[in-house]
Amino acid sequence: MAKRGLFIGNINPILRDISRKRGWALCIGAGTSYPMFPNWSALVNRLIGKDVGNELAQELTNSLLEKYSPDALIQAAHDRLNLSDEEFVNILSGELYANLQTKLSESEWDLFTRIISANLGEYRRSEWLKYLLLIRKYYPEISALMVAEVISEYLDTEFSPSSILSFNAEPLLPSLINAYVRINRVTKAEASKSYGKQFDLVTHSISNRNALRIPYYFIHGLLPVPSELRKRRIIDSPDKLVFSETEYLQLANNTFSWQSSVFLDVAASNSLVFIGVSLSDPNMRRWLSWIHLNRRRELEILFSARGPSTAHYWITKHPGSANEREWIEASVEHLGIRLIWIYEWSEVGRALRSMLELPI
Repeated sequence: MAKRGLFIGNINPILRDISRKRGWALCIGAGTSYPMFPNWSALVNRLIGKDVGNELAQELTNSLLEKYSPDALIQAAHDRLNLSDEEFVNILSGELYANLQTKLSESEWDLFTRIISANLGEYRRSEWLKYLLLIRKYYPEISALMVAEVISEYLDTEFSPSSILSFNAEPLLPSLINAYVRINRVTKAEASKSYGKQFDLVTHSISNRNALRIPYYFIHGLLPVPSELRKRRIIDSPDKLVFSETEYLQLANNTFSWQSSVFLDVAASNSLVFIGVSLSDPNMRRWLSWIHLNRRRELEILFSARGPSTAHYWITKHPGSANEREWIEASVEHLGIRLIWIYEWSEVGRALRSMLELPI
């Protein structure tokens, strides 16, 4: 029988206890940055529109998504549009940021594209504040805002996450964490020195790492921001993107890929907190299953321990039905995951605070 999920009222300071033992890491997915960035269905629709026109795209998208996965259709778009890999990356980058760009004025877009990829010491506090207010203005309920505010308060404490795993191809969350830190805690002098960079944005196995900074792993690659397409940054990793079926299947068939090695290492040595993921990704489930099976065997051999055992936590929205809630809890029990239920996405930050025992 799977462990029952927890609610904000009975979470207790889980992460405080874990921080003093094995440590914890954050794992985020597309839900943390939606609707700023499109979901899979919307991205597929935009790509199909480039082939058949926007008028016919939605009906064709709906029909195809009933039969094929989004990654298969993204692969088909690559072939139908007859684009090189680099050209297709540019298209994906443009479509990823298209919704936001249409909302912003020219000056707002310029601010956004400069700050989202900036290090903490690159701009004045006033610029970071404008950036944060910009996101709050257009997307006040976005989960990344709430998560970033909580994480920013713990970066230099023993309760900080040991690392962050991202399945998104954009750097929204680290930029928001930096914004909160720069505005609330760091002076100009500090920003240009010891606090010049909170994270190492890790996109390749050979990416630069500093032991004093938190590694922020882009498991599915990092797309360039459209305005920066002509000045490729070393941290961009279009070669690591996992958008199309070919890329996804290559990752699935390669046990020792950089992505799998990173995920397995972090998940085996830390407790993961999942936010903004569906936990339906077969690769992620396969990796978690391996780790949990090994954990159960070792607990039984060393301590004769049997029964449910969970090492990871998933903050997600309650389905509204007790029966469905129990089935969801059971669907991830064999992955070593326990649910943290919220009733509205606006409660994500509150749930994370409760796990860290911050004042609510």
